[in-house]
Amino acid sequence: MTTDAISSRAPTPDERNRWQRDGFVPLPGLFPRNAVTEVERLLDGLYIAHQAARPDDWTQQRDGQATSVEILRTTEREPRLLFTEVYRRCECFASQLLNMPVECVFEHVIRKPGGVGTGTFWHQDCYYEKVEPWRCKHRVHFWIPMADVALHGGAMRYVPNTHGGQRYPHDTIPGERNTHYVMASGFDQSTAVDVPIQAGGAIAHHPHLLHASGPNTSPEGRTAWILQFARPRTVTQKLYFRALGLKARALGQLNLNPAAD
Repeated sequence: MTTDAISSRAPTPDERNRWQRDGFVPLPGLFPRNAVTEVERLLDGLYIAHQAARPDDWTQQRDGQATSVEILRTTEREPRLLFTEVYRRCECFASQLLNMPVECVFEHVIRKPGGVGTGTFWHQDCYYEKVEPWRCKHRVHFWIPMADVALHGGAMRYVPNTHGGQRYPHDTIPGERNTHYVMASGFDQSTAVDVPIQAGGAIAHHPHLLHASGPNTSPEGRTAWILQFARPRTVTQKLYFRALGLKARALGQLNLNPAAD
């Protein structure tokens, strides 16, 4: 997707310094409010469809009530998101911050209902990148709220300078049936920084950075769209993963599973 026609500001010297030093940087006012409203409307449509379906493993519940609802691959479900000003500004900003072309490698949305929204445990996003861990080196993730997020509204938390490449131990959360939710350990939480932010802003962070969020004890719901941009695959990598995809589809059509190694 081209970003030539997008009027997106470049990272300031201070933002570049914070990115290098801390591994994250708040970006207030990155988008016009009406651009965020457009994304929120499209995401609301996804949640309406999601509510009509059965709860999946990405919905956390307590006493029969949803406390966190996550939808993966939002742009596949709603392609119009790819043409929003929010998406294109993030793409442009990521390219300038990393000083290279980028492509979106993953995106999802998380909604924490008001008053009952659960917090997110400490983790590194790179933990979930099992197939292409090398793509975590030149990569930036944007956390984009659809409304103002105060400290008690489920604000993000970061441990500065934990993005140097160390991978911390991650364990399955005791008592949780959803094993893809994990909790990192082996680090000092005393240096953690809370980052409230207003709608129209975003927070960019490195995939190796330790981060979490507090519970949403406010009366308002908290919805955040997360976009991940990385350096594009090489031609060789594209051919390799295309072959893997063709193999997986062929096995699926034959209802076969490869033998375990």
